[in-house]
Amino acid sequence: MNNHIILTAFGTTTRAQETYGYLEKRIAPRFPGCHIHWAFSSPTVRRNSAQQGAALPASLVEIVSGLKDPGKIVIQSLHVLPGHEFERIVSEAGKLPVSAAIGRPLLHGDDDFTRVARALKDLVETSGHGAALILGHGTDHPCRSSYATLQAELHKQIGPHVFFATIEKSADPPELTIQKIRDAGYKKVFCVPFLMVAGMHFFRDIDGDHHSSWRNLLKARQIEIDLHGRGLAYLSGIDEIFCDHIQSAFDSVAA
Repeated sequence: MNNHIILTAFGTTTRAQETYGYLEKRIAPRFPGCHIHWAFSSPTVRRNSAQQGAALPASLVEIVSGLKDPGKIVIQSLHVLPGHEFERIVSEAGKLPVSAAIGRPLLHGDDDFTRVARALKDLVETSGHGAALILGHGTDHPCRSSYATLQAELHKQIGPHVFFATIEKSADPPELTIQKIRDAGYKKVFCVPFLMVAGMHFFRDIDGDHHSSWRNLLKARQIEIDLHGRGLAYLSGIDEIFCDHIQSAFDSVAA
């Protein structure tokens, strides 16, 4: 029997393959002999992938149903938070013809927040700028409280010059965060997308040409932006967190 890891991401129509390929190359050596597969949790992305003739399996059910004499199976979430997409994975896993363990998303246990903040600290401190703006996706799921937990950890490890905001479903408008940056006296900010892939939201909502993009909102308030152009997947240490979650999932499966 062979063991299998199904890396499950939200999916994206931009930069996905390069980013996911990088993650797979980082994860695979930790689990020699395991077969690695990919699935997208977003039905919309799966439909788009199918329309484009992508070779990737469309769903968890399709992947697992095609496995011959499988051993242990781990479905590893590559989502940032345990939100709606993660719950979709849990729901789909419950319908599979065989049992599978689920690896937790990036921010789940207390140690995850510490490690992610440490990785961001290294990036922020090497940028050479005084202020940093971390931009998350945003969600209406209760797990949105994780953003506040991460911000508190960032302040603890780096300092109050790190600001955090979300692109969507934020209780505060972008202008409020920008005003905080201005009130603190900063004229330039290092902006980091807190997204696994620097895809659609990066190009449209952060670096877009329209007046409401973060770049132009900051520019309108005379704040220069130095934009980090890569997603979290490339950040040193992120792959190690996922590897540890995969190992924990394997350890939870009876021999």
